Amino acid sequence: MSSEVLEYIGLELNEENKNLESNKPEFNITKSYDNNMLYKVYRYVPVKDIDILISYTDRTTEVKERYTNAKPINEFIKENREQFEEVLSYAKVKDIKEIEYMQKEFGKHIPAFIKFEKNYLWQIYYSKESNRYFMLFPARDRETSVLFYLIKKKIENSDEKIYVPICKEDCSESFLKKEQLTDIENYIWLFTKKWPKIYEVNLDKNNVLYITGETKIKEGFTSKYIIKIDSKDTAETEYTILKALFILHTEANYEFTPVIDDLGRLRFEYDNEIIQIENLSEFIEKQVEVIIKKIKKCKKDLRHGDDKLKSINAEINNLNEIYRNQEKQIVLFLDCKKSFFKKLKFYLKKPDKSLKINQVKLKMNKVKISDKQDEIDDEEILEDNEIIENDDIYDITGNYNLSDLVRVYRKYLEEEKKLKNIDADIKALENKLKYLGKKVDNAKKYLDEIDEHKKSIFDFWKFTKKDEDLKLNEGEENAVEDSIKIEFDVDEDMQAFADKVDSLQKQKLSIDECNSIFACNYVLDSINSVMTGNDEERVLTDDLKNLKSKYKEDKKIEIFGDLDEDYTKIRNLNSKKHRENRKNIYSILRVNDKTTYEEFKNSIENVVKLLNEAYKKIKAITDFSVYFNKINDEYTKAEINPKNLKYDENKIYKYNVKKDSNILYFSNITYYDNYNKTLPNGMDESTEVLIKLKEKENYKEKEINILEEELFNTKIKKIKVVDYD
Repeated sequence: MSSEVLEYIGLELNEENKNLESNKPEFNITKSYDNNMLYKVYRYVPVKDIDILISYTDRTTEVKERYTNAKPINEFIKENREQFEEVLSYAKVKDIKEIEYMQKEFGKHIPAFIKFEKNYLWQIYYSKESNRYFMLFPARDRETSVLFYLIKKKIENSDEKIYVPICKEDCSESFLKKEQLTDIENYIWLFTKKWPKIYEVNLDKNNVLYITGETKIKEGFTSKYIIKIDSKDTAETEYTILKALFILHTEANYEFTPVIDDLGRLRFEYDNEIIQIENLSEFIEKQVEVIIKKIKKCKKDLRHGDDKLKSINAEINNLNEIYRNQEKQIVLFLDCKKSFFKKLKFYLKKPDKSLKINQVKLKMNKVKISDKQDEIDDEEILEDNEIIENDDIYDITGNYNLSDLVRVYRKYLEEEKKLKNIDADIKALENKLKYLGKKVDNAKKYLDEIDEHKKSIFDFWKFTKKDEDLKLNEGEENAVEDSIKIEFDVDEDMQAFADKVDSLQKQKLSIDECNSIFACNYVLDSINSVMTGNDEERVLTDDLKNLKSKYKEDKKIEIFGDLDEDYTKIRNLNSKKHRENRKNIYSILRVNDKTTYEEFKNSIENVVKLLNEAYKKIKAITDFSVYFNKINDEYTKAEINPKNLKYDENKIYKYNVKKDSNILYFSNITYYDNYNKTLPNGMDESTEVLIKLKEKENYKEKEINILEEELFNTKIKKIKVVDYD
């Protein structure tokens, strides 16, 4: 193999080739590099401008050590012949030809997302001190094709340029300063929760900046994006809009949704409007007006709140006065209970007029605070200009800017805080009013009972002997907890979710019911056809024919059935060990090459029965969304993770599953028998579910863009999302 490679590249080891002459350039390796992003810069570099240095190290060795130990290629071959032959032994002509082909393609156009497969192998650096490029090849690496490709081109004395990453090189400041690039990374992360990658590519002596990455977009989908910056104007535009949206989010609490435009660029949407530099000023002016209206409403509500507080306080004062008078009567009665003569005196005493008057007052003043008080007559409210008088926040008139928007928003927060405080005061006083009303009612009942028993000396005497304390109930406050809706995130919550649903199905479903779910992977059309009676014979015949055909291909099924392996064998399921066998459809449906149509139909009918029973037992453990390409009349298979769904249909249905609604999960227990009880919980084989859609559903359609990546091109896929409630 070594001789074949040497012959292909034209290298003679026993002769020094002048075209391979390389020098070790000066290189400042004390410079601090961003280790998180080794390849930021890609360039078309002439082969003649690249010196080849080889060090007997590997790629993980520190650059300083590799550079110190490195030797120019001719010197390394001469002094380290055995080590070079070891490097040569790993090379293959086929791999070198693949690199040649890719570099020819790179000469026509760069990769769609800048980087390319195994770009890390090139290990090319740039020395500013010597104005030279050099390959710092680690001889202990076994992937050596790039080295021999470059040697071949050097021997050919080629004038070609190759497209390669430059190690440890920072983006220039051709368009944006380094601090601005860092800002852009932070801004995009804030909105997408994923770090973007920023690349610089040198094209015909002109630098082009690319910002690439991936983001979640509307309706739960994920898409890549790419932003191309090839001029200072474009750079300023992209930086300005991102910075403005960042300020709006952090300073004024605006939430923006990532979307992909028709060019595959990352853009942001607010209230179904994409915010761009062209409509930013208009958006700001509109939002200032919206917030000013909110401030005015807050001020009106504050005035109403003040009036309401005064009204409630007046009610409380009135009830306190009534209760004090009632309390005097009760204290007098309790005091009279202590002796015979006082009891007699109290019984013979004439009714207290003040008590009767106060009881009348109670009825008159027990005014219900009506919702009508919330309705404010415009004639009773000061004009807007009067409300905001002497407030410098309204000195601005039109042509609003970002600073104005932040200012009015902060003012709105102040007014909103005041309103929340006054609402809290109102609620506290309303509770106090309710508490006092209960006390007054109880006191009145007690006094009425005294009056009732005073009609007969014997009843009164018996009543006063009761050894019971006066209890003025204070009433109970019902603590209402806000229902907190936690949004299901398929990336962050899927593992815990999968563990719970699989555990649930292990507990509630029988083996046969789990088998019926598994069968849906193969004969769902037959299942639905039997349930609806639609085209039953044709569908069942087709499914049976397909199963028989596959059955004949594997003779082991006839002998072993589900027992593909014995139960002592250790298997892995998503890095989790177990000793269970995977199910097969032929054992579940009792299908072989002799199965008749009637036998198959009986099996499907039994599966339908089991499936319906299972469907009643399992409920959704939370609210979440599922996605599918086709709606069936009965059971529909749907994906929890839209990334696993094919977009070929150009239309995707989204269904919002509600907590506690019926559903079945294709969890691990539906794929494995679990006889040894070693099967790990989860949804490692599939993230699909089985649902029944209602006959009539409310839905809305919207079109979204998803950027798909090919090697040298990007393609916008337009998908119509049908969102079912």
